[in-house]
Amino acid sequence: MQARQTIITKQGKKTSNNKIHKHAIKKTVKVKKILLMLKLTNVLNFIVLGLILLIWVIAIFFERIVFGGGGADVFYWFAFFIATIIHLLLTLVWQLRKQGAILQIVLHIILTVTFSTVLVLFVLQATIWRGGEYPWNGEIFYIPCRTLIKIENDDKEKEVIITMCSMEYHSYFVGTWDGKQMTIKEGEEGKIKIPEKLEKYIKRPIAKVEITPELKLSYIPDDYFFDKDTLKINQDYIFSGEVMAIRNYKPVIKGVIRGYE
Repeated sequence: MQARQTIITKQGKKTSNNKIHKHAIKKTVKVKKILLMLKLTNVLNFIVLGLILLIWVIAIFFERIVFGGGGADVFYWFAFFIATIIHLLLTLVWQLRKQGAILQIVLHIILTVTFSTVLVLFVLQATIWRGGEYPWNGEIFYIPCRTLIKIENDDKEKEVIITMCSMEYHSYFVGTWDGKQMTIKEGEEGKIKIPEKLEKYIKRPIAKVEITPELKLSYIPDDYFFDKDTLKINQDYIFSGEVMAIRNYKPVIKGVIRGYE
């Protein structure tokens, strides 16, 4: 009888130990899941914060983000600045303070969802919701003085978008008309201004350029406009204009004739 009680007692202890062991395993698994969730939500929050800071880097150093509202853009930037500061401070404060894991997870989720929404709204406002001053044109970043240049070299055609503000690359040179092109006079090549982004599409030295007449504008004297059919062969002309295309590795310059020599 006593031996039987001893066996039952041992079996009871064994069963109790198994239950404790199973409970410990479940608790360990639960803790691991919580820690994994904590790490994941923390990483997601830092990713959102990193994207927000990246936008500031692009805006400050490259000036390629606008909202198309002109002077009203300052209000969007001010709101985004406040949101950035709040996100940054809350993230740093909650990282330094010792909070329970569950509470930290909740806080990370709140930060991630809130500022992901701010980020999405910012991107939409800077792209497809852009205002009338620089409406959405399919390009994410703003390009000041956006100019489209057509390249036609070796039977290959492409279009290049560059920054070329009015008069920034205005050429003023003397050339001889040969019936099709303008032969650049000696010492005049340096006066032909080509944007750096187009240099790889031309061949130097520039001996000849194609010319095309500028559209008639009220502020340009009428005698500056020309028709290529009326130009005299072997006549030296003073030409001014800006590159509008590259053809056969030579600049095509659109402008006016200011006189002749």
